Formats: sequence, structure tokens, C-alpha cells
Amino acid sequence: MLRTVVVFVCGGLLGGLLVWKLPALGQTPAASKQESKAVDVAAMDTDVTRLKGTVPTLSHVMADVAFQYSNLWFAAQHKNWPLASFYFNETRGRIKWMLRINPNPKTPSGEVVNLQGIYDGLETSTVMTLKDAIDQKDSVKFVAAYKLMIEGCYACHKSAGRPYLRPMIPTVQPQTMINYDPDPSWPK
Repeated sequence: MLRTVVVFVCGGLLGGLLVWKLPALGQTPAASKQESKAVDVAAMDTDVTRLKGTVPTLSHVMADVAFQYSNLWFAAQHKNWPLASFYFNETRGRIKWMLRINPNPKTPSGEVVNLQGIYDGLETSTVMTLKDAIDQKDSVKFVAAYKLMIEGCYACHKSAGRPYLRPMIPTVQPQTMINYDPDPSWPK
């Protein structure tokens, strides 16, 4: 008899707990899930709209590419190959970021450009030639590969209807905070 009472009380407590956990009286768990999905979709729409408004323009990302690629030039000129490798990867990462933002932008005349396709061609040839020169610590190959990459960049600019964007070998270090010397005396 005592066992029956204990089971009955535990069942009542468990049932009461389940009813208490439901968001509203008479609402079934299936209805609760459907309502939360609707709320999630609305929140997601709001988030997507907000995020679309915060995505940088391609010109902003390309300014980052130029900064990293210029630093790459000076690191290699100082034969600081680990730093050159770092800036190579940073440059490549910024280009891939640009492609995630918009792999098919329009030219000023409205034509769609397949930037992803252009970069894919560069990635398997010119970009790898530049990486190999850095990995081999070969200054002569580096200069040739760097120039070849600039030509590839310019071909992309022309394809995008922006032939006035002519990259060149940098003449001034883009920043003065990083020491390009591979064996600096300070800081140690």
C-alpha cells in the first residue's frame, strides 16, 4: 500500500512538473516548437539584414590586400622570409575574404565578372610561384613572382572594368611599427 502511494505521489509530481514547464496552459510541446521556430526565423531575418549592412565594400578589402602585399615586398627585400611568409598568407587571406563578400561583382557598365574564376587561375599558377620563391628564400625568383602577381592583379582590375587601378611595386613602407630586419637588435 505504501509503495502505491509513493508511486502515485511521484507520478503526480512528475505530471505537475511537465505541466509547469509548458509555456502556456493547454499548449502542446509541438505548438511551442512551432512558435519558437517562427520567432527564430524573424530574429534570423533581422540579423541577416543587419549583417548585410555591415559587410565592407570590395574597395575596403582591397585596401587591406594592398597593405599586406606592400608589407610582403619589404619583408622579402630585407630577406625576412618568415615575415614574408606571414604577409603572403595575410594577402591571400584578404583576397579570399573579398571573394566571399562578392565573387561576381559588376563592372561600371553592369557586366558580371567572375572574380572567383580569375583568382582560381592565379591561385594555381602565379600565387604558387610567389609562395615557392618565399619558401625557397630566393630573392631573384621573388622579384619576378611579385611582379607577375602584380600583372595578374592588374588583369583582374581590367576585367572588373577598372583599368585605372594600376598596382605597382611599393616605394614606401606602408607602416613603420614592424621591423623588417630578420635579426633585429631590439626587442629581444
